[in-house]
Amino acid sequence: MGRFLFEVRSEYVSQPLEVAFPGGKIEDDETPFEAALRELREETGLNIVSKICDVEPVVTPFNTVIFPFIVEVDIKNMVISKSEVSEVFLAPVEFFETPYKVANVDVRLEPPDDFPYDLIPFQKDYPWKTGKYEVIFYKWDSYIIWGITARIARRAAQILRKD
Repeated sequence: MGRFLFEVRSEYVSQPLEVAFPGGKIEDDETPFEAALRELREETGLNIVSKICDVEPVVTPFNTVIFPFIVEVDIKNMVISKSEVSEVFLAPVEFFETPYKVANVDVRLEPPDDFPYDLIPFQKDYPWKTGKYEVIFYKWDSYIIWGITARIARRAAQILRKD
């Protein structure tokens, strides 16, 4: 079924030493796919051989939108950008059928001090809803793949399994 390419992020970037897919910020003049191509090239030196499909966008709990794509790459000529990537590894797609662990994080709204409480019923005593956010973990060799990266890997594996 193939393998997913993961990066361990460099200690010099945000979310240092976490496992992630190649990717990054979309520039003003780019489509999400153009950004994915550019980021893949910048981080690994790789080019896409073929685009297999889009994965539905993921909205993080912090309202960041991620546009995942499933692509085929030829890894023979990989050159890692050490300023962005500490190392890379491959994991088989079928590995992502069953999580190693699933945990929940409590989610609650905390309005800022300047929130206009006077405009809502019960004002400061308003009964804000709370919830749970599922966090998925996979353990591949010594690597922990978790959070949004794990969600995307699981969804991409489901899509590929159907094809």
